[in-house]
Amino acid sequence: MRHPKSRISYPRKDVIAVLRTLNELVVSLDQLGSASYDMTKEASNAALSDFLRRHKIYRKTAAARRILSAPFSTVLGADEMDELERAMQDVKYWKDRKRK
Repeated sequence: MRHPKSRISYPRKDVIAVLRTLNELVVSLDQLGSASYDMTKEASNAALSDFLRRHKIYRKTAAARRILSAPFSTVLGADEMDELERAMQDVKYWKDRKRK
């Protein structure tokens, strides 16, 4: 198991690819937020959905996650989790509030 304070390095091109994806997402969400001031909730939701689909954000963020995850150990510990599963277990994910 890797020591938690060990260094991880990435090729420059991979860091740039991840940063480009994050920049596209953050700047676009900021611009969508500003533009939604004059929109109905439905129009705002449609603009967000259109952005996510047309800009292939799901694919790009999955690729960024793959890049960042690559150097981490996938060996399961005594808790039956690998290094990243353990580090991500308290992440707050979206849940459908209508379903129980």
